[in-house]
Amino acid sequence: MKKILCLLLAVITAITLAGCIASPKTPGNDTDIVSQSKINKENSFLANIIEINFDNSTAIVEPLENERIRSSADRVSVNLTNLDYIYPVVGDTVRIEYSGDIRETYPAQIDVTNWEISNDLRDIEYTDEWLDKRNAAKSSDDEHMDELTVTKIYKNCFFATNVYPNKYVFKINGVLPEDICVNDEIYVYQENIYTDEKSARVESDLINIQIPPYVHGDDPLVCYKPVIYLYPEKVTDINVRLDLNGNLSCTYPLYNNGWNVKAQPNGTLKDANGLEYNYLYWEGEINTDFDFSQGFCIKGEDTARFLETALEKLGLNRREANEFIVYWLPQMQNNKYNLISFQGKAYTDNTKLDISPAPDTLIRVFMAYKPLDKPVDIKPQELTHPKRTGFTVVEWGGSAS
Repeated sequence: MKKILCLLLAVITAITLAGCIASPKTPGNDTDIVSQSKINKENSFLANIIEINFDNSTAIVEPLENERIRSSADRVSVNLTNLDYIYPVVGDTVRIEYSGDIRETYPAQIDVTNWEISNDLRDIEYTDEWLDKRNAAKSSDDEHMDELTVTKIYKNCFFATNVYPNKYVFKINGVLPEDICVNDEIYVYQENIYTDEKSARVESDLINIQIPPYVHGDDPLVCYKPVIYLYPEKVTDINVRLDLNGNLSCTYPLYNNGWNVKAQPNGTLKDANGLEYNYLYWEGEINTDFDFSQGFCIKGEDTARFLETALEKLGLNRREANEFIVYWLPQMQNNKYNLISFQGKAYTDNTKLDISPAPDTLIRVFMAYKPLDKPVDIKPQELTHPKRTGFTVVEWGGSAS
């Protein structure tokens, strides 16, 4: 009996050894298969994009710490050739779907079937160090407000960039309300603000959030009461056409493929029926975003005094400035603050004037403003105007964002 048992054990041992010899780990140049990570069904994981190479259509991603694939690789190469283009940028978090095996290169390689940007990560806590506060400058302000665009959301913080682009990226510590989404624009009130100039990173603690009383982007902006004054050197028949990137909502006198008036040197206008006008008036919507990269933050109670000085620098005479202020002051003086920027190409490129005969001097003043509860920092705007010579045309108008 002992001989039979020994013989059986010997046979079992031989079979086991033969199986091991017959099933070695298949080597490749640098693409050995990670046997414990073999997957025959489609999987997915979240990862941060750390590099994009458009020349060879690849991206390098870093799986998040809690993802299963992280035990096999901390860097994964993604072939973009057959994937939908999702306009990714370095720093985006993406959800990657793949099938088959993880090939143990460095970075690891997988067969990706789909990817999509996934920057709303409210179920995940951010635990990495964003900046070293020992080497960062702390702001002397007890509280500060920035107008930011949300770029990524975690359970305990969110990331953002300035609405009017600059080099800084913000990490705001605090819980973002559920109704705020990635790409939303918000006023962020912060404290304990640290800035690392070398890395262009800012970290702060959230105090409060305010939704701006305007929307950038697809919705058209309203141009309120642009008026056009005509001052020829002698009585002149003048044709004025407006090429508007948008829609007219009101004009006076009636705009019929243009205005045709007889203008006096003092600015008095007459139509074909002899009716007199002080100016040509229009109102409408334009498809553009106004530029607030420069401007002024003014207390509501100081608005009249500010406009008197600013409009003189922009070239309006006393009569024109008076009519401007009388129209806009009631809407602005009771606001706590007004963020004011006089528009250039953002306005003139979308509201082109064709005047015949052509004027010698053209002055166009268009004010965009936003009411604010608290002051903000903004680069001061330089205000200038051309010298009035010859046939002069002056226009002023504005918009509340």
